[in-house]
Amino acid sequence: MSPNLEDFLTREERRRNRSLSKRFRAWLSSEKAQNQIEKLERALAKSGGESTAVQLLKKAEEAYKADDAYKRQDAKRKKSLKQFKQAFEDWLSSDRGQPYQKAILIGQTDEAKEMARLDAEKAFARANPHLLPDDYRDASKTRIRPVRHAFAKGVEELTFDVIEPGLNQLGLVGANILRNWDKIVGSALAQNTRPERVTFPPKGRTNGTLFIKARQGFNTIIQHNSNQIVFRINSHFGFKAITEVRISKRYYDESSTTGEKIAHNVLAARIQPANELNPQTAKLVNQIKDKEMKKAFEELGKLIKARNG
Repeated sequence: MSPNLEDFLTREERRRNRSLSKRFRAWLSSEKAQNQIEKLERALAKSGGESTAVQLLKKAEEAYKADDAYKRQDAKRKKSLKQFKQAFEDWLSSDRGQPYQKAILIGQTDEAKEMARLDAEKAFARANPHLLPDDYRDASKTRIRPVRHAFAKGVEELTFDVIEPGLNQLGLVGANILRNWDKIVGSALAQNTRPERVTFPPKGRTNGTLFIKARQGFNTIIQHNSNQIVFRINSHFGFKAITEVRISKRYYDESSTTGEKIAHNVLAARIQPANELNPQTAKLVNQIKDKEMKKAFEELGKLIKARNG
């Protein structure tokens, strides 16, 4: 398989959040899947052909499952797993499995019983790894369930469903442009630009116009790379989502999004307290016996004096 196809399979695994089976990958590398491989590579060679390749991969999986060799392997695996489970139940009823059987029975909740059963399964699998089907083993040979190597999800992926409705109000295509801006245009442009909004023709969700906010001095760079930005966005979506890039009249200021600018303005507008109180105010404050209250009124009096001049 070509490196381009390998990268596509890796991306597809991340989208599914689980790995493709080793037997399916081996089947893809065989002569039986030559036709499917050629179709996938042709689709990936075209701009925006990612979605087509996903559909072709699903058809390839269906063809793989319809293959006689797969059916024989699957039947063999199921038979092996059935034998393993039967051997496990026999072991659990024997003297060696008696402690685990007791732990399962005394479990007060279903979760506790399940955990005790898992411990028993691992103990039996360690003692009898030869009974496990090949794709049911991991490096430690302690599993009797299929190995699925899930990919860790970032915080932005886990929390994106919460913020997406707000992003959609900006007119972004599914909020994906803003979310994946760094991946689409690269880190150099992403650090100095930000997508502002997308406008579409009436009754349409394609052929849109993307407005970009940029730092001062980056307008020329965006104009020079506008065709490349359009191509990358459309490749990301798999259809002609954007046809034009325009530069917003407002500059991109990172501090305006982090709150630093607002905090700076608030601090700059603060009134500096006066050095001392008015004589009349000082006379009234000195009559207060509580120290904390006296200090609070002193500070308040100094601020009032500074504000009133």
